[in-house]
Amino acid sequence: MSDTSNIKRKMAFVIPSLGSGGAERVVSTLANELSAFYDVTIICFTKTDPFYKLGTNVKLLYCVDHIAPSTNMIQAIKSNYMLLKKLTKHLKKEKADVCIGFLTSANVLSALASKWVKIPCIISERIDPKNSKVNKFWDSLRRYCYKKATYLVVQTEEIKAYFANYFPGDHIYILQNPINRELTEKRNGHQYPKENFILNVGRLNDQKGQDTLIEAFSEMKNQEWKLLIVGEGKNRKPYEALISKLQLHEKVELIGSTKDISSYYNKAGIFAFTSRFEGFPNALIEAMHFGVPSISTNCPTGPSEIIKHGENGFLIPVDDKEELKAGLNELITNPEKRNKFSIEGMKSVEKFKSDNVIKQWDELIKRCLSSRT
Repeated sequence: MSDTSNIKRKMAFVIPSLGSGGAERVVSTLANELSAFYDVTIICFTKTDPFYKLGTNVKLLYCVDHIAPSTNMIQAIKSNYMLLKKLTKHLKKEKADVCIGFLTSANVLSALASKWVKIPCIISERIDPKNSKVNKFWDSLRRYCYKKATYLVVQTEEIKAYFANYFPGDHIYILQNPINRELTEKRNGHQYPKENFILNVGRLNDQKGQDTLIEAFSEMKNQEWKLLIVGEGKNRKPYEALISKLQLHEKVELIGSTKDISSYYNKAGIFAFTSRFEGFPNALIEAMHFGVPSISTNCPTGPSEIIKHGENGFLIPVDDKEELKAGLNELITNPEKRNKFSIEGMKSVEKFKSDNVIKQWDELIKRCLSSRT
């Protein structure tokens, strides 16, 4: 895959932290896979225990132990300047050959730090910028700093078109997220009977639309089915209140974060993805990879590039509770449809398996490294 030389080139991933989110899973997967061919370091802004398992040959560094929330613009500038100095110091000390940023704040600082130490830089946007608004300060920084990067990675054509307004289009690459190899090794695949529960995976926040899912579920005749929501976030208390109001204590469970997500994918009878917007839906491709028949909102961006409505899943309008209920009811009452979506869903996401995506990343990294010579 990579250079056959005995000397590994050095790369540094930069990300704010290594919590339980989708970008964090992608960085962990890329770092583990690419460490077979490169000397890999992950640099986080703050010190946290990695949620996802890292290989023993992946080095982990931190800029600071903790960052206090900024109360004003001056404090925000000071905090980010401090992070920039620490990041630059790490890149110099590690003698990184290429820097790879993930998420907006890390992208901005990675682009600047890479310029200072004179190495190429790949930045990676993980969300739809039209729906995930940043304040004017960060938008201005993004527009100025992104131009200093060598390449920009996005997940969909729609997001590429947005950034092509101020970043060279021929330097924007669409690289979709890899399915973690550990998940593939743990899947049972297309094996029935599954358990009678509808699964949703995602942070508990407004973006993921779990409120619509809970309300739709409450209006269905589903005596034998339950709803399990895996994830944690700021909306836990409002969702607990909603579950209480709808008297769903015995039917809906907020699982919280888990490091054993494969056990839920293997057992789930149906997967419901209700996001209002995305960058690229990791949980959806993971569920389909496990053979879970899926229904998803046609949110920007990603699901419409994965699901062909009625062929390998259901695609419904965002926040359309009636369509969500109808789709869930059809899957609950129609085992043949679930069987079809399970088989076709697994086939359609094979291209996201780790080996395929890692190869594309490796090619881009080598192209980036060649720009330095």
